[in-house]
Amino acid sequence: MVSIVQGSLSLRFTVIQFWHKMPSSRYEAIPFVLDLVTKWQPKSILDVGIGYGKYGVLFREYLDIWKVDEPYSQRALKLIGVEAFAKYRNPIWEVYDKVIVDDISKKDIKAELAEEKFGLLFLGDVLEHFGKEEGKELLGDLNYDKIVIVTPLHVREQEPVYENKFEIHKSSWKWQDVPGLELQIINTTQIFYG
Repeated sequence: MVSIVQGSLSLRFTVIQFWHKMPSSRYEAIPFVLDLVTKWQPKSILDVGIGYGKYGVLFREYLDIWKVDEPYSQRALKLIGVEAFAKYRNPIWEVYDKVIVDDISKKDIKAELAEEKFGLLFLGDVLEHFGKEEGKELLGDLNYDKIVIVTPLHVREQEPVYENKFEIHKSSWKWQDVPGLELQIINTTQIFYG
């Protein structure tokens, strides 16, 4: 509880800490990400670290379902997801054309994905779970036209969540770490894109 007293005015309120443990992400970035993606209109997306799958649903809705002049069942967007933690699997994952349940830092997984050039590489609250060099290697090994990286502005220490070792925070990313990309900061979230 915080109290502020100024003259005869007294305010009392509770400070709510909005930082939470994953596998979800803060919602403030969603409109900005969707503005970028709907402007770019990628034909294929590689979504790394899909977690629950909410961005996959949003990508599918705003890049496919919004196109009312095409049959509802016709999916123009190729949507591939990667998730290292199999226990996150849930019915939402059905919006993806394919989900690879494995660690993307494995050479064979990266090599398989690097064979295709994606219209968009999306990393939503996942890059902080890689070491800095490992993350830079991942970004360099994959083929894509556009990229969106959503990551906390201030990365806090985080141990495994839901017994998932992939939820450990290993790095903090700044604009200088991803040269050539633009930066948008929304509340406690930063979005690198380009």
